[in-house]
Amino acid sequence: MKWLVIGISGPTCSGKTSLAKKLHDNIQDSILMSQDTYFLSEDNPKHSFISELNHFNWEILSSLDMSKMYSDIINIIQSAPDAYSVDLNRKFRCFIIEGFLIYNYKPIAQLCKQKYFIEISKETCSNRRKTRVYNPPDVPEYFNKIVWPEYLKHKSEIILDTNLYKTITFLDGNKSLNELYDVIKHEIE
Repeated sequence: MKWLVIGISGPTCSGKTSLAKKLHDNIQDSILMSQDTYFLSEDNPKHSFISELNHFNWEILSSLDMSKMYSDIINIIQSAPDAYSVDLNRKFRCFIIEGFLIYNYKPIAQLCKQKYFIEISKETCSNRRKTRVYNPPDVPEYFNKIVWPEYLKHKSEIILDTNLYKTITFLDGNKSLNELYDVIKHEIE
């Protein structure tokens, strides 16, 4: 069985998870994996501590177990199709990977045949993030001093990698979930 691996990325609170779930719910027999499930525990020594904020930096690759995520993806892809597939007559299956740093980790970026990146403004991102509950919770100034600057740094890395950049479809995060879904669904079909 062949796999169509779809990546959905963008800044925090850009709608990645909602879009990925909508795709997963509407593409029969698809698999969805979220990068958020690979955050390291708070007691992990790999975390980068920000003394000024008395808080860890959760916005960088070292806060995630990316090698485990990659290994899990490969294990699923290499498993016998009948272990995961309902319809063995299909020519391919969709594997949807969503996360804010999936394209900054080359092994996963290279697996993604369809790459999407949702863009939103700093103001929109900040307003949406204020409505979310995080564990551990954001400390004051975390968004302005860490979240947004790290996002800009990670996006810059993507842009500077011209081979990667030209393979990504950038989506306007101000559009509705249905509009974003329609763009991807149309390209998949």
